[in-house]
This record gives sequence, structure tokens and C-alpha cells, in this order.
Amino acid sequence: MASTYDFIVIGSGHNGLTAACYLAKAGKKILVLERNDWYGGGVVTKEIIAPGFKFDLHSSLHVNIQANPLIINDELKLQSKYGLKYIYPDGVYSTMFDDGTALVTYKDVERTCQSIAQFSERDAEAYRKFAAMSMKILPMVTQSLFVPALPQGPFYALLDQSLEGQEMMRALQMSKLDICREFFESDKLIIHLLKFAAETLTAPEEMGTGFVIYTMPGMVHRHPIGVPVGGSGALVDALIACLEDHGGELRGRTHVEKVITEGGKAVGVRLEGGEVIRARDGIIGQIHPHLLGEMVDGLDPGVVQWAKRTQSGAFSIMPQHYALHETPKFKAGDEAGRVVLQNYTPSTLERFLRVFDNYRYGDMWAEGSNDTILASHMQCQFDPTQVPEGKCAITVYGFGPFDLRGGGSSEWDRRNQEMADWLLERFRDYTTNMSDSNIIGRRFDSPLEVSRHSPMFQRGDVSGIGEYLHQIGGQRPTPELAKLKVPGLSNLYLTGTAINVSSVSGAGRATAIKVCQDMKINFDKLCG
Repeated sequence: MASTYDFIVIGSGHNGLTAACYLAKAGKKILVLERNDWYGGGVVTKEIIAPGFKFDLHSSLHVNIQANPLIINDELKLQSKYGLKYIYPDGVYSTMFDDGTALVTYKDVERTCQSIAQFSERDAEAYRKFAAMSMKILPMVTQSLFVPALPQGPFYALLDQSLEGQEMMRALQMSKLDICREFFESDKLIIHLLKFAAETLTAPEEMGTGFVIYTMPGMVHRHPIGVPVGGSGALVDALIACLEDHGGELRGRTHVEKVITEGGKAVGVRLEGGEVIRARDGIIGQIHPHLLGEMVDGLDPGVVQWAKRTQSGAFSIMPQHYALHETPKFKAGDEAGRVVLQNYTPSTLERFLRVFDNYRYGDMWAEGSNDTILASHMQCQFDPTQVPEGKCAITVYGFGPFDLRGGGSSEWDRRNQEMADWLLERFRDYTTNMSDSNIIGRRFDSPLEVSRHSPMFQRGDVSGIGEYLHQIGGQRPTPELAKLKVPGLSNLYLTGTAINVSSVSGAGRATAIKVCQDMKINFDKLCG
């Protein structure tokens, strides 16, 4: 292995790999360094319970990436050459209520409206119009997601030029709950929309989150969620194949301690143990804003302080993976289960909202109540290669505070089994066959354990930082760092879920564009 490269990429998350692939395609000599003995960051699929049962440890829903030219135009040939395949089920997401009813969103708007109509004919028509508006607005959003973001001022000026843009400006400042109440009357439709939007780990009543409700129907119906054949990690496998095909290298079990700077430039990295690897053209760091000052010495204190002030989401996730003999049978019916994402909630809006109040005060549940919200996915029903024949792998997500009342985050280690068992009981409330005899094995990861998985998951936030108005677009994670470079250094670039668009998005493409702009490389020529 050489001691000098053109670019060193810190971390093997899918955004870093995406940026690395474009630059390797441009002829740059690339080295990706990863502290773990596996690659992919939060986009990883493993057999963790029993042989043949594949589980996506964290990211599983490939939503935003479906609108990325990386996938739409197959810019890196991940699909045509490197083995990435997506399945697009008709059922996108469902909500099963604790009264035994269910609501389903499909790729098809009309079929979705039929499901809504069982609760409100008025809301079915309102959703039809709302989805049409969302799809009309969507291009204004997606065209800015995968390129370097405009500063917030010019972005607002651009929005202000059309009625649709002005409507989006208004939504940006409102809460998700405000938007839903403005357009819809049925508790169950409002819960259905709010629960799916809660995947951003922001609470329904938090201001500056309403844009999620505005754009969500457009994404769901125009760019449906993709299920990667072989598991979420299949995306990483394809990126690695592309990178290596263009001469890039990866090195696991390699912990980067510091970015080395000389004369206002990032010139290399120092590894745990003292080894130094140098970079001629630059470093691409998947560095959480909270850790920037620890990774790079000599930065402007104001830059470091603002980065540390970035805000995590309102609550955390806790996945519990189950290897099962048979697929869960749902009290709400089979149709609600034949979707990419299943949700489980109380059946009234007040009870649903009070769950988020519990999280705010460090509680998993209120005294005398078992109300909670859950989500699950079992992609094996669409891709049977992920399980032994006739078996099922399902991941059930609980949600809750990172800091528990009375003990903070460390309390999770003490109460780990208690919480795992409680969440299993809550899932049993919605199913008829989740007895111990059906469970081959299970694994529970608390929010604290999630935070240990990756330095990018500070406080158990798999989105990196919260998706609030002050932390999206040209302000994500801060106005200066949104330029995808660290101020004061000529060639330290940033990418990752806390820097670019969150979730599985392939937004490392934006960082690659920024590098190409600085180096006078024609990015468009890399896309064919």
C-alpha cells in the first residue's frame, strides 16, 4: 500500500464512498480508511442472529436516493455493471392502529385515496389534491439535494419567485402537525402522515419541520422506496466494486486520529499508532460537526463552536432484530403487512402526540399507559434471498429518549433487557403469532448502542443531526460547513449524513461536485 494518495476519505459510509467513486472515475488515486472491519457506516447488512438471516443494522429504506441522478441516470453504473438491483413494491408504508384498523399508502395515488376513504371521504379528496401539489413542488426540492447547497438567502429568493415556492417558504417555518391539521380532518390520516414523517426523528409539533409533510407524498408517489436485493448493504457492495474497478483502495480496522495540516492545507492523516498517510489533493472527511474540533487542530474557534451547537433529533431509535420461523400475522390484516415499512400507533391523535411528550421528558411510557409508537420492515417478503427458505427476518424499531429520566444515557445499559422485553410485548399487541416458539433469536440495540455504531450517530441520531429549518439546505450543518469545505483550510472537504441530506441519499455526489469545481474537473463527463 502506498504512503501518498491524491485523496484520502475518512470513513466508508455510503456518502464517502459515493464521492470517492466519482473522483476515482476522474482518475484520482483514492484511499478510503475505515475504523471497523466492515464497510458502509449505517448502510450495512449482516447475519447477526442465525446463519442465513440477513439484517440491515440501521438504514434500510432507500428513499431520497431514488431521486438522485446517481440512481436515475445510473451515473456510476452501479445498476448496469456493479450488481445493484432495486425492487419497488406497490405497498409503500402502512399504519396499524391499536383498534385493529389500518391505513396504507401505495405507489398509486388513487389506491392510497381508497384506503383513506374508509376513514374520511373528504380527506381522500384532500389528499388527492395535496399529493398533486407535492409532486409539483418536488422538483424544486430534489434538484437542490444532490449538488452543493445554495446559501439560505439566495435559496429563499429563488423560492419567492413563484406561488409554489412561496408556499414552500411558509411550510418550512411551520410544524408537521400544523400542516396536517390545515389540510386534513381525520385523526388516523394525520397520524399516518406524522408517523412516517417521524422517521426524521423530529417531533410533530416542532416548528421548522413542516417541509417534510409537503415533500413526502411527492417522493412516495414519484420516487417510491426501493428495496435493495440482498439487503441495504448491496448499495455499499456496488460502490466498493465501482471504486476498486477504478483503482481505488480501502483499508479497514484503521482509525484516523487527526487530520494533518500544513500551511493552511490538509495534507494527510495520522492514524492510531502514529502512522501518517499523505494526500496530494485533499481529504474528504465524514466527520460529525460535534467532533470537528477534535479531528482538526487550529481551526477558527467560532467555526468549531457553531459546529458543536448543532442540534440532534428530538428522540432516538432502537432496533430489535428477530429471526423467525414464520412471518408475523397482523391483527389489522395481511394487506397492512405487505408494504416496505409498517407502523404501529395509538388510534387517536391525542394519545399519539402524548408519546412524544414522554420522550421529551426522558420517559419511554407514561405511568399507567402502554402507548408507544413502533415501526418495522421485513424485506424478505419481497427478497427471499435474505432468509433461509420459509423463514422470516424482521426488524422492529422502537423510539425513545437518548437520556432516560433518572440516569441519563448510561441508564440504557442497565435497563437494556427490560426495554427489549417491553418493546416485544408492544409488538405482540399488533400480532397473533409472536410467541417465544416463533422466535429463533433476537437482538436489541438501545439508543446508546446505536450511538456506539458510528461517530456520525451522536446521541443515537441516525440522521446525524436533526432536520430542522436551521439545519437543512444551505445551513446544514452550519452556513459555513454547508459549503462542504472547512473554513481556513484549502482542501478539507466534508460529507456524511450530518453534512449532506440525511438518510440513504447518495448525497456524497454533492461533495464530489464541489471537489471537481475546485479542481477544474468537468463533473458531467464523469456521469456517463
